[in-house]
Formats: sequence, structure tokens, C-alpha cells
Amino acid sequence: MQNILAIFDFCETLVSIQSIQPYLDMVGKANPHYNKQILHWQRKILPRLHRYTKLSLFDFNPPRYPELKGFDIEHATQIAKDYVQQNLIHKTNAKVLDRLRFHQESGHTIAIVSGGLEIYIKEFAKFFSIDNIIAISLQSHDGVLNGNIDGIHTMEYRKLYKLTQMLDTSAFDLKSSYAYSDCPSDIPLLSFVGNGVAIECGKDLQWARIMGYEIL
Repeated sequence: MQNILAIFDFCETLVSIQSIQPYLDMVGKANPHYNKQILHWQRKILPRLHRYTKLSLFDFNPPRYPELKGFDIEHATQIAKDYVQQNLIHKTNAKVLDRLRFHQESGHTIAIVSGGLEIYIKEFAKFFSIDNIIAISLQSHDGVLNGNIDGIHTMEYRKLYKLTQMLDTSAFDLKSSYAYSDCPSDIPLLSFVGNGVAIECGKDLQWARIMGYEIL
């Protein structure tokens, strides 16, 4: 008998907020290599200088997450733990957690599939004994982050790409499996299994009704 997979989105599904920016704000305050004001002027002025002078000296390609650039990964991980304990663990959605516990008690395999950052979602997942985390990985070299994404940016249909890279989905009865998300950009994920569940969080859910998903 094949196992059942239960896939959970993270932001506005397992937790009630968009989770990346509060974490980046915490890191930015602790990172001596990050200056928000300088970054603002670099982004505003350097592209203009390059456009008018055509000098490569003025090329400026900031990393995806400049708050993380040059920051020690161990320190970033400790901030991730603090972020979870002080913030995220208090922002959980009770009804979604009830479903999570149901799937765990039923022996189903749980996977968090998110466009959030793996570094703090892994810390969150430890509270609920979840091992399968499919989220945004961060590039580092010699224990120092460079602010860029390592591999797939796990948003929209790309969540499926990384999910199938990290899990052997052929081992699951997908028609009997579940996926939970608040967002229409996750229709590919919700439609990947037989039981798509849309999470009501104050947004328009007409798309979910059209698709015939359960609404929680």
C-alpha cells in the first residue's frame, strides 16, 4: 500500500504572515556589512551613472537578499531560531495545525513546500517533527552567506520542480494525498494531488471554488 503525502504551504497557511521580511529585518540589524541607506542610494544612483557613462565601474548587481550578504551562517541560523521562538510559533493557524496533526497521527508523510527561506522553516519544522522541507536555500562560501538563492526559487510551479527533486513522489498515492495553500499561484501544487485544500485568510477564494477545492 502506497503512503499518503500531505503538503503544506508555509506563509499564510501554517503561519498567518508572510515570513521572509521580518527575518531579513532581524538579520539586517545584526549584519555589520548591511546598510539600508547606502543600498538605497546605490540602487538609485549607480544604474544612472552606468547608463550615462557606460563604464563597468558603475555596474551594480545587488544580491537577492542584501541583508544576508557577508553574514556568518551560524549567526543567521541562531537568529532563525530566535525568530521562530519569538514570532513564528505564535503566528500558527490553529485549524491548519489540526490538519497537520491528523496527517501525522494517520502516519502520512508531511512536507512543507514554501517560497520562504529554508533557514528558519527548518527551525519551525523541528517543533512539529517535520523532516521534509522544500524551500529557498541560500548560497554560502566558507560559512558566510552571499545573499543569493542556491538552486530553485520555490515559487509557483517551481515548487513542484524542487518537490520532485527531493522526494520520490512515485512512492505515494497522489490521488489520495493532500496539499494545503492560501494562494492561487499554488494551483499546480494543489492539483498535483487528489485533495487540494485552499486556506481562507481574508483573500478572494473564487479561484478555489472554481477549481472545486475544499476551503478551510
